[in-house]
Amino acid sequence: MLPSRSIVSEEVQLLRGGAIATNLLGAFGQSLKETRLTALLGYLLAVRPEPLVTLFGFSGRVLSVCLETRHDEGRSDILVETSRGLGVIEAKVDTTDASAQSHRYPARWRVLLTLLPGEERSNILRQLHWQQLADWLDATAQSGSPAYRFLVAQFIAHLEEHHMIKTSESLEIYAREINEPVTLSLFIQGHIYGCRYEKKNKVARAQYFAPHFGASIARHQPGIFTGISYVARVEHVFLSTTWKEFRDGVCEYHGKQWWNSHSKLVQDLHREWNWTKGEQRSFLLLGEPRLAFNPPVRKERLQKGKGWLSRRFFSFDDLYAAWGPG
Repeated sequence: MLPSRSIVSEEVQLLRGGAIATNLLGAFGQSLKETRLTALLGYLLAVRPEPLVTLFGFSGRVLSVCLETRHDEGRSDILVETSRGLGVIEAKVDTTDASAQSHRYPARWRVLLTLLPGEERSNILRQLHWQQLADWLDATAQSGSPAYRFLVAQFIAHLEEHHMIKTSESLEIYAREINEPVTLSLFIQGHIYGCRYEKKNKVARAQYFAPHFGASIARHQPGIFTGISYVARVEHVFLSTTWKEFRDGVCEYHGKQWWNSHSKLVQDLHREWNWTKGEQRSFLLLGEPRLAFNPPVRKERLQKGKGWLSRRFFSFDDLYAAWGPG
């Protein structure tokens, strides 16, 4: 039986092992892996060779694109055969200089993709930063097919998520209100923040979390002052609806020993929050909270009025500008 025409298709969140997958490559695993990046890059090369071979400095008509080709002295990431010779592409997700490695493979041209600044070392060796690749793909994809543009967008989104390139909008800091004792203890002692799940929220792409402490909690908790004062790195994000899902998500990342050593904290959370109504929540597992702003950044410097924090994402520049005199 065909589905009714009245049914409206709606985007839902994709999870992998409880963690949010924000792009196509993230669906294959949350960690950053060179093999995933080079696999999609090789596919983009094969589908539409001309723009990329121009960036890489290869000449001739592309005849084949090979991933993880075995050679006598190792395995190349991407090997491109053109009518004028072979080009090899070596990708690193850090600042490793792969020039020596690239010379192990027989090739006329060599390209290094790393986090090092881009430079043309010679006529046959070119070093590119991932940002240069992303900018080139973004510019040249506009004339490609819808499917090609989609894959390019997913590739760039994956690089942004793992902070390999700059983002088109500031997603450095995710900011939310904390105005009650259990959530405050969860943040300060447990390095966790939880809130109601919001569709199309980009929290999984944030690098840091910054709580805004409300006046109510500041009045009753010594050492806590109204405003944004602490910043903590976002290490992991997952969703849960039930208490078991929350426990499993925390234990998978921190281990059962952490859970047992924070028994009072999690018992308070279990008692104070309702876990039986099927409400889906986002949880951020954080690094050590750091005191970044003293005195705190007041919300009226970030928005009009003193109501609930209406904006969720900031850059450090945004917060420092609001923190300064004036």
